[in-house]
Amino acid sequence: MIAVWLHVAPEREEEFNAWYEREHIPQIVDLDGFVSGTRYFSDEAFPKFLALYETVDESVEASPGFQHVTTHPSPWSGRIWSFFGKDRIRLNLRQLALAPAGTRHADPAHHTGSSVVVRHTRRPLGLTLEQAQQEATATREMTGCRRYRIYQETHDEARYVEILEFTSATPSNEDALAEWLSRPERQTLDAQVQDVQQNVYHAIGTPYVRTDR
Repeated sequence: MIAVWLHVAPEREEEFNAWYEREHIPQIVDLDGFVSGTRYFSDEAFPKFLALYETVDESVEASPGFQHVTTHPSPWSGRIWSFFGKDRIRLNLRQLALAPAGTRHADPAHHTGSSVVVRHTRRPLGLTLEQAQQEATATREMTGCRRYRIYQETHDEARYVEILEFTSATPSNEDALAEWLSRPERQTLDAQVQDVQQNVYHAIGTPYVRTDR
C-alpha cells in the first residue's frame, strides 16, 4: 500500500476534493501495479486528508509509471500541489497480515459511512509474521470491524501501521478497540512500543477499484 496524508486550507478544499475525484485517484489507480484508491478525512488530525492506494506489492512506488506521474504533473495537479506544499506525508507499506481473509481489496459498497482507525507505532524489536497474523485474527470478533490490516514501512522497518476499518464511526467502536488493545497478548506485544499515534478518519469520495485485478 501507498498511504498519503495531505492538508490544504479550508478555502481550497472544494477544488482539492474535485481534483482527487475527477483526476488524481483514477490516474494513479490506472497505473500498472495499483489495485484501488480510497479517501478519508479527519477534523481532528493533521494532515486532514488521507488516501490509501492498495497495490500488488511494495515495488510500485519505484515503477516508471508512478515516477512519471510524480515528476510530470498535469496542469491541474501542478496547481493543486501548490496548495499543500510541504504539508504532505507519503509512506510505502508492506502488508504483513489482514483479516478477514479474502478481503484484501477495497469494497465500494462498504465505503460510504465507514471509518478507519490508523495506528502508527515504532517497534524496535519488530514483529514476526506469526505475531502480525495473531493480531489480525484477534479482530475477527471485534464489534463493527469489517477489516484489519497491518503493514511495515519499507523505508523504516521499525515502523508499523495498523488500519482497522469500521462500518461506521460510533463510541461502541472505540470501546471495542480499547478492549482489543487491553488483551494480555497485546499488552506484551506493546511493551516496547514507542511513538504511538492513533487517529480516526471518515470516508469521503468514491473509491476507485480496478476491475482487472
